[in-house]
Amino acid sequence: MKTKLVKAYGTQSPEADLKEVQIDRREVLSKDVEIDILYCGVCHSDLHFARND
Repeated sequence: MKTKLVKAYGTQSPEADLKEVQIDRREVLSKDVEIDILYCGVCHSDLHFARND
């Protein structure tokens, strides 16, 4: 199956800052819906999860 690199934000450890990363996603299939996300924020729950709280 084909994949493509997309921009994401993540961290490698609870002590590290969030940073831009590239992740492999599979190509969009005929039964999928593809959306173009223009803006996105990080919610407080995301930070708790990243910090293992």
